[in-house]
Amino acid sequence: MNKAKYWIGLILAVSAYLASESLVITITGNLVVNAMIQVIVQLMMLIVFLLAFGLKDSLRFSLKSCGEGVAVGGALVAWTVFNTIFYTIKGIKEYGTPLMETKDIIIFVIGVTISAGFAEEFLTRGVIFNFVRSAIGNTKAGIITSMMIPTVVFGLIHLLHLREGGDPAPVITQVIYAIGIGFFFNALYVRCGNIWFCSLLHAAFDLSVMVYFCIFRNKGFAGGMVAEWLGYDALILKGVAITVVFFALGLFLIRDSKLQKCIERYEKEN
Repeated sequence: MNKAKYWIGLILAVSAYLASESLVITITGNLVVNAMIQVIVQLMMLIVFLLAFGLKDSLRFSLKSCGEGVAVGGALVAWTVFNTIFYTIKGIKEYGTPLMETKDIIIFVIGVTISAGFAEEFLTRGVIFNFVRSAIGNTKAGIITSMMIPTVVFGLIHLLHLREGGDPAPVITQVIYAIGIGFFFNALYVRCGNIWFCSLLHAAFDLSVMVYFCIFRNKGFAGGMVAEWLGYDALILKGVAITVVFFALGLFLIRDSKLQKCIERYEKEN
């Protein structure tokens, strides 16, 4: 029953999260702010499930682990910094100042940070990974299996952009490369053990691209933005290439010599 409780916890947590998607919050007159409040409620709910099932160590935070996250996740950190600088300069050259109003920029940044950064990370890496890992066991095969499940879920989440209509190729591309980047994020989380850092890096990476395509141009995120970012030619192949690169980087992060130390850490937590 000790292991079975984690499967039960996973089912309950995911079911509660999906059920909460149908909530309609009308606390304010701003639809975006209402959506942010809904996501905060969902985050609190996921945290409650982690605490209730004895996985409080999955929520630990320290500056040391943040430093480890920066060092271990150097490839994505570097890409994020590059994107931020490149697209900010591009935006300034083309528009001078952002077309999006200041208050809307603040709401947009907070919204992306909470929904894309924290909500997606806490659901996939925080809840799904940790519950599956605890149910399967802290072995090499167990951890890699536990990483693959939330990785696929993370990619499939992006299929929701198909609801926007239009060309499905950019959305399919996003699903493909999200699987690769998701695997990298899970490997980073295994190494540094800091879900808060992973969430912030996730949000920073998304915003590093959106700074031009959304903020400077004052456009909301759409699946078609992926095609503008990567270029329309051989779009899906580019998504596959990104996935291959980040899977390789993720596997390097959890190579045997490093993964064994992570397994020992998980065993101490249990």
